[in-house]
Parts: sequence; C-alpha cells; structure tokens
Amino acid sequence: MRLFFALGLDEKANQAAREQLVRYNHHLYGEGRAVPDQNLHLTLAFLGEVPDTKLPALQAAASNLALPAFNLTTSSVEVWEQPKIACVTFNQPPSALFELANHLQTLPVWPAKADSHVFTPHITLRRGVKDDDALDLPTLPAQTFACQRFGLYASPSSTSDESIPRDNEGRALYQCLHQFSLC
Repeated sequence: MRLFFALGLDEKANQAAREQLVRYNHHLYGEGRAVPDQNLHLTLAFLGEVPDTKLPALQAAASNLALPAFNLTTSSVEVWEQPKIACVTFNQPPSALFELANHLQTLPVWPAKADSHVFTPHITLRRGVKDDDALDLPTLPAQTFACQRFGLYASPSSTSDESIPRDNEGRALYQCLHQFSLC
C-alpha cells in the first residue's frame, strides 16, 4: 500500500482553523480539482509503496520518536507550477516541524523515497493548476494549528477498487492507519 506520514490537522483544538480552511478552499474559483475536505493534510514524509509486513516496524519506529508539539500558522496561498498545485504556505514554520519531517524521512525501517525537492511545508488545496492567473486567490485569513499528533496514512493506489472509502463526489479518501503523539 502507498503510505505517508502527515499532520492531519483534525485535532479537536484545530476544529475552527480547519473549518475556516475548508471554507476558503470551497471559495476558490478557476482551474484545478479541489482536494477533498477530509484529505487536507501536511505531508511530512512520503514512503511510497510499502509491504504490509513492514507496517508494525514503521509504527514502532514512529512511536519511539520523542519530539515536541508545536504550533503552525498559515501565511498565504501560492500556486506552484511544478507540481501544478495551489497550496497553503507558512511564513515561519517552527524548527520542530523540520525536525519531525527529517526523522520520519530517515526512519531506518523504511526511509522515505528520495525527493529532489527540499522539504517545504504546505497543504495542497487544488491539483492541476497551471499558473497564478488560472485561479482566483482571495487573501487567506491566518489560521494557527496546534500540532500535537501526526499520523501514518494510506493513499489509495487504485482508482477502480470499490472498497476504497470515497467522498460524496467519488474521490478517494486517505485512511489514517495510526496516530502518534508529540511531547
């Protein structure tokens, strides 16, 4: 299964900020496909295809991390021509976020797939956006998320599998397999 570690941003303390982000996403006009509300997240490490047999070792390794919780405040929405997304960015992400991502990307039991890009924290809102002019981007109100947990998520690798949970528009939903607490 295709796995990734992420901040799900769905903790109870983040309910108002997440709802505001969802409302913002619903008001974007123009090109691209909106990410389903339930799939909004901040990827920390994309692991790729991982055999089911590695899941217990991954969970154990992530459970052993003793890293601090932190807050994360949104700053703006940008369009990135590659990989053609509109995403929320952060003005001054805390060093604890980078430390968490680095640890997860280098887990000895299954290191993340090598990426040619430097880790740049973001939350993807829309896919298939070619440039800034293709989308009406209203000003994003700043929202602060309390990051007290992260999760191991499964991303559907088959679009035809009927057992995959879907939203009301038929889009596949990510599944959180396990949550881990930050200190």
